Amino acid sequence: MGRKGSVKQDLLDIRAGIKAGRYVNEATVSQGIVQRLLHLLGWPVYDTEIVAPEYSLGGRRADYALCHPPREPVILVEIKQVGRAKGADRQLFEYAFHRGVPMALLTDGQEWNFFLPTEQGDYGERRVYKLALLERDPQEAESSLKRYLGYEAVRSGQAIEAARKDYRDAARKRRAQKTLPDVWARLVRPRTTYS
Repeated sequence: MGRKGSVKQDLLDIRAGIKAGRYVNEATVSQGIVQRLLHLLGWPVYDTEIVAPEYSLGGRRADYALCHPPREPVILVEIKQVGRAKGADRQLFEYAFHRGVPMALLTDGQEWNFFLPTEQGDYGERRVYKLALLERDPQEAESSLKRYLGYEAVRSGQAIEAARKDYRDAARKRRAQKTLPDVWARLVRPRTTYS
């Protein structure tokens, strides 16, 4: 299990490392940020049936498959170099969607994008949450990581259910934003009276 109570301090150290340019490629992001946080969130990072590196997906590979039960991916993780994650969501979606994996995570260590690939909408609409480590309060970042990525939350199904709830809430909000202007226009339209 991860070390309780140290996620916030590690997040502060990771933020300092990102600002200092310590994470220079995908491998350093993977080892210095992703594996470190997975460990802190309770994942048995050395059990390759649960945290499966270079997970094969029929000729393609995801950087990690987080599995529960063992060898059954529940989250695919794609890691990019800091500042280089833009556009990688399409590849990750293809991996997750074709394999039926409920959640996908795209990160460059600095930004963490959580997606539900099998839901409706474009890639942006299927993004449940975006965590920018340099912008968010460390306490909020820790809470979000535990909500979507905590080992016990994933094993119990709470993480996927929380993501689905957040997706549904965001979808309702998008629908309301799309329909509100039409409804408002009908409400304020002057009525025509005939004599």
